[in-house]
Amino acid sequence: MNLRELNRVLKEDAVVVISRRYAETLNLEVEQFQASTKNIKAKEPIDFKSEELEPMVQVQVEEENW
Repeated sequence: MNLRELNRVLKEDAVVVISRRYAETLNLEVEQFQASTKNIKAKEPIDFKSEELEPMVQVQVEEENW
């Protein structure tokens, strides 16, 4: 997923979990967080928007006898 798409769907004050090494590399001031599959939960329910997209490319397949 590219950053443009994340910026489009996330609110300006969204909380995002990043790796400790990434934060340290950028010298970011972050809240300490111990990550595990059990404790990574959304702080608020997430509302997803679904939409049908038009196909971008049509693919034609020709069948041959082998």
